[in-house]
Amino acid sequence: MKVIFMDHSGFCVELDHAVLIFDYYKGEIPKFSQEKDIFVFVSHGHSDHYNKKIWELKKQYKNITYILSDDIKEERDAVFMGADEKKKIGNLTVETLKSNDLGVAFVVQSEEKTIYHAGDLNWWHWNGEPKEDNRYYKNTFLKEIRKLEGRKIDLAFMLLDPRQEDKYCLGMNTFLEMVHPKKVFPMHCFGDYKIIHQYLSSSDGAAWKDTVVEITGPGQVIEV
Repeated sequence: MKVIFMDHSGFCVELDHAVLIFDYYKGEIPKFSQEKDIFVFVSHGHSDHYNKKIWELKKQYKNITYILSDDIKEERDAVFMGADEKKKIGNLTVETLKSNDLGVAFVVQSEEKTIYHAGDLNWWHWNGEPKEDNRYYKNTFLKEIRKLEGRKIDLAFMLLDPRQEDKYCLGMNTFLEMVHPKKVFPMHCFGDYKIIHQYLSSSDGAAWKDTVVEITGPGQVIEV
């Protein structure tokens, strides 16, 4: 697989016969072979995950399918999915988890690979906010991630958000410990890529340095 980081939570995954484009927000969308099936995913309607520029791709590719969270109210030719759904779409099998923010997380199976994109499903913890709010985020995150325990996840995109201050890696660590994915790409860093290096150099992240990929900036291409 070839993984291309566009920006923020936006990634392309190029397989032998298909290309998966997740949560394009900004940056450059690479060009791909016309012979490949293109699948465009949007986990929810927040402006840092959904840019209507994705619809312009229909002019470039003959074999393109859009798969959107059903919180997005668009009257367009797309497959809309809510939480806890499973659909066969082209040569993909797509499942969803319920985000504890908005929309869904995606679990995609294609070409004998399983790929997870978290969207905004995370162990959110905001210092200074009410305990009951932080407890809600913790419990809902754990409930959803338990659905992935025991599954083979070849590639995952998981949040590492510096806005959470000292709690920035709660979700990442828990996801790694419970799911044991083969490779994980941090996302949702709001341009602060130093947070990834900080994580991998810390006692929290050092154990995962062979699993978590260090992203340094938009346009980065990694072969997995």
